[in-house]
Parts: sequence; C-alpha cells; structure tokens
Amino acid sequence: MALPPALRDALLGEDYSAIAVRSDEDAYRFCRHIAFHHYENFPVASLAFGRMRDDIAAIYAFARLADDVADELQIPSEQKLVLLDEIERWLDAPPDGHPIARAIVRTVQRNALPDAPLRRLLWAFRYDAAFRPFATEQELLLYCHHSAAPIGELLLRLANQWQPTIAPASDAFCAGLQVLNFWQDVAQDWQRGRVTAPLAWLGGEVPPRWEQVRQDTRLCEELSCRYDALTTQLLAHGRTVVRLLRQRRLRLQTYVTICTAEVVLDRCRKRGKHLDNRPRLQWSDLLSLLVRLVFGPKL
Repeated sequence: MALPPALRDALLGEDYSAIAVRSDEDAYRFCRHIAFHHYENFPVASLAFGRMRDDIAAIYAFARLADDVADELQIPSEQKLVLLDEIERWLDAPPDGHPIARAIVRTVQRNALPDAPLRRLLWAFRYDAAFRPFATEQELLLYCHHSAAPIGELLLRLANQWQPTIAPASDAFCAGLQVLNFWQDVAQDWQRGRVTAPLAWLGGEVPPRWEQVRQDTRLCEELSCRYDALTTQLLAHGRTVVRLLRQRRLRLQTYVTICTAEVVLDRCRKRGKHLDNRPRLQWSDLLSLLVRLVFGPKL
C-alpha cells in the first residue's frame, strides 16, 4: 500500500519541518506508524517482536518510500532516479531531523549492519523507475537478488542468524516469494506497462496489449508453466532455510511463511491459463495451510 501523497511529498521535499523529529525515539515512532499501518507482503507483522520491532519498522519505511518513488510518482523516470540518488545519500549523511533517514542510519549503526543490502534495494527501485522487461530468466533472478534477497538478509542479521551457509537458501526463499508475487499479478502488471515475464518466455518480444495475451491460450499456459517451475524450484530450495535457523520462534515464523506461499502457489496453479483474475485464498486454502503446519516437521 502506497504512502498518502501528502506524507510522501513531505518526506521527499526540501522542507520537511512539519514532520521533523528531534530524537531516535520520535524517528522510530514515525516509522512504526508507517510500517504497521501499511505493510503488505513485507513480513513486518510476524517478525516485529522485541528489540527488532523498531529496526524492522525503519527498514520498511525506508523501502516503502523508495518503492513509492519508483512506482507511484507521476514524473519522468530521470527525476525518479534523482530522488533515489538522494535517498541513497541518506546512508552516508542523513539530513538533520528527517524521520526515516535518522531511523535507518541509527538501525544500521546500532546493529552493525552492512549498508550493501540497502543499496541493493535501491538498485532494484532504480530498475523499477526506468523499467524494461527482463531479457532472460537470469535477469529476472538478478532483479530478485536486489529486490527481495536484501530483505531476508537484513531480517536475519537483525536476529543474529545470518551466516554464509544460510545465504543461498535465504536468497532462494525471498526470490521465490518475489516470482510468486509476479505470477499472481501478471495481468495487472502487464496492463500498467510492467511485463515481469522474461522476453525469453515470450519468444523474444512483448505483445503490446494484454488482450492479445489473454486470447492466446497457448501463451497463457506457457507463462503459467514457466512461473510455476521457477517458483517451485526456488521455494523448494528456500525451505532448507528453516533447519538452518537457530531460534525456534524464527524457525516457526519462517515455516508459516513458506507454507502460506505454497498455498498461494497451489491457488495460482488452479487458475491455470486464466491469468486475468488474481488468486484469492478461500476457506479450503486455510484448511490446507493448517494441515501443512500440523503435519509438517517438528520445529
């Protein structure tokens, strides 16, 4: 969910005195209001406990604002890129009193986080701002490496669970969620000019109108098969992250997220070639989720 335009404009403007903060506490309070009123696929609600709550809120607010610049502002892409460059400069020299800038820099400092994951996120938002279709599946995965994987890394670092052996599974898990989200919204994204299917899946060129795609049964079936195969592969690899986590509560929360993703994956499969309708979970899906949780591995 996008930020209210007035709030977004205040956060991006040169004069943000109306929302300026004087303390870390005020900055985190501001970010919590954004995070816990606006979260969507970002796992804020389930992971925001204890000492992580404020830091997760800061990361979410930072990402939410940058995402809005890329997707919501009705300005030329060149101007979006200038704004994203300015947001990246906050990591080196946060403007005095800016609530999100102050909170994200404080989170990086007090948790000894590398800023590389945040800069990778901004790479993805720059890609969104000047979007072009992915040429290959590898380009799609490169995008996921910048857009989704940094979130998983930052959350695991905050929980003191990040280690080299967990990185491949975490990255695959996050990429699987990203590709699944693309599959859910393939029609809606296409209609607003964002084709997330690699050109290699489309025979090298993009049909200019969604109506041409929806009428091509063979192409719709091919797209579903491609999304299905890639998502299944990534989530299967990502499942291994559960056994690598040392904290039981985090293992449980991650397993719930994986099972939920698998239920959504099943729903996407059931819609088959009919890609117009975004899959909606039903009561039977809730039962399927409970069965997975009850009869799954002991955590």
